[in-house]
Amino acid sequence: MAIEWILLGIFIWIAFTSEAITGFGSIVIAVALGSMLFPIPELIPILVPLSVVMTSTLILKFYRDINVHLLLRRILPFMAAGMVLGIVLLEVLSADSLKVIFAVLIVWFAGRELYKMHRGIAMKAKPVWWQPLWTFFAGVTHGLFASGGPLLVYSLNSQNVPKAQFRATLVSVWFGLNVSYATVMLVQGKIQPVLPQIASYLPVIALSFWVGHSLHKRVSETQFKKLVYWLLLMSAIAMFF
Repeated sequence: MAIEWILLGIFIWIAFTSEAITGFGSIVIAVALGSMLFPIPELIPILVPLSVVMTSTLILKFYRDINVHLLLRRILPFMAAGMVLGIVLLEVLSADSLKVIFAVLIVWFAGRELYKMHRGIAMKAKPVWWQPLWTFFAGVTHGLFASGGPLLVYSLNSQNVPKAQFRATLVSVWFGLNVSYATVMLVQGKIQPVLPQIASYLPVIALSFWVGHSLHKRVSETQFKKLVYWLLLMSAIAMFF
């Protein structure tokens, strides 16, 4: 196996371990790192099916932790509506300039939250419209660049969701979206040529699951939030490049 494919395997391990810990970040991190080696259109048919494997495994293992009310009533409807708008906007707006704005927004949010945690500043209560609005924007960014995770995390910041529910609910969102995405690519014939690569990375996914879940059990709620914000910050910085 060429060195590029070995390095991609390491990047996949880092990205999917992050998802096993926090519930998001796999596609964003893997694309950000993997794009240094391969064009993004070549990465997506490999990464999306791997994400389906990881999220389905997490759901089967931790389905009891899914906050069904939050998922079905406060996330999916607003995110789906935002995705439709994002797909429409993709045809008329510059994706590159929007991605820079998106990355700046995430750097501001994650940096502000880390500063507040460092200084011990208590989080203020948010109005009722806060979470649905930012979930809608998360759908828009997912439609634009398949990266709705950062803003979805931002929207859930006002809900004080326990870390186990947070992870299980987020992976349920990505499972639904990526199953649909993978089905489209399968019909288009984009996945069949890379099935050997997908199969070769399945042991990496298994290792990511084991390591990520082990770390998830060991971190406290405060450490978990700090990890999520640092992950957001690094993902956003990677988008600049």
